Amino acid sequence: MATVVDKGVGAPGKRWLVRYREPGGRSARQREKSFDRKKDAVDFATKMENDKRENSYVDPSAGKVSVRRYAAEWLALKPMAAGTEESYERIMRLHVLPQLGKKTISQVTAADVEELYALWRRQGAMPNTIDSRRIALSGIFSHAVRHKRIRENPVKQAEKPANPIMQVDERVLPSFDEISALAKEIGPRLEPAVWLMACCGLRIGESLGVFPEDIADGALRCRRQVVRIKNSSGKYVALYAPLKHRKEGEWRDIPAPATLEPLAERLPIRNQAGGMIYPDLFRKSWDRALKRLGLPDYNPHDLRHKWAPCP
Repeated sequence: MATVVDKGVGAPGKRWLVRYREPGGRSARQREKSFDRKKDAVDFATKMENDKRENSYVDPSAGKVSVRRYAAEWLALKPMAAGTEESYERIMRLHVLPQLGKKTISQVTAADVEELYALWRRQGAMPNTIDSRRIALSGIFSHAVRHKRIRENPVKQAEKPANPIMQVDERVLPSFDEISALAKEIGPRLEPAVWLMACCGLRIGESLGVFPEDIADGALRCRRQVVRIKNSSGKYVALYAPLKHRKEGEWRDIPAPATLEPLAERLPIRNQAGGMIYPDLFRKSWDRALKRLGLPDYNPHDLRHKWAPCP
């Protein structure tokens, strides 16, 4: 039973002390917490007893692990498709941990999450992108709640960002001439990927996973994507994985213009040593090509929006 102790007016520190035991009876660990006001102490003592009775007690020290460390543990333990694992790892590394990584999971509040949404918006992230990041972030804290590391999921408490239906502005997409220039500038190894994205609406990883036999009779059968994951030794490796939102062995067929067929002899796309190229490497080559050409900061994903008709 939690007890409230009055240490007296002249006692050092806060006057009111709550002594309570964790679940487990007399052998359980005893804890203490101090308060300035008696009301706060009584409320806390009552809450601790109610939590134990309702089996919702959370050890105050359980949430003192950093978001960075807990995210790494969650990614290592959670069963997920290779493509999803790569996506979540990238979201954590680039968009979550720089802001929240040093906080403990119990320190993160709904206000912190809403500030993160606002930052993503200022950085130009589209609503669907923000929602994908939100889902990944919520997964970490939902896991922590289930395992009684924290009481509530701050992502679920935060106000969900609006996700309005937005028209794609054709004026901010690359023109066909710009796509042609980019395809040439990015080099002969990666040129097919540019045209596969522009003419067939493929994602980066999907374009890197196309084989010559996937293009036939005016159609492209998209079967796989290239993803990058950490292997058991902690080293990043590229591998083929099922398509996004598809199971192993599933595919989708896409009309393919005849102008793509001559590119088939350069497939699958490989680096100079014959190894697989993963999406982040393509993005770096893309950004360098944009800079050399003096073009706006187009995103490779813009080619999916453009889905330009190839002459």
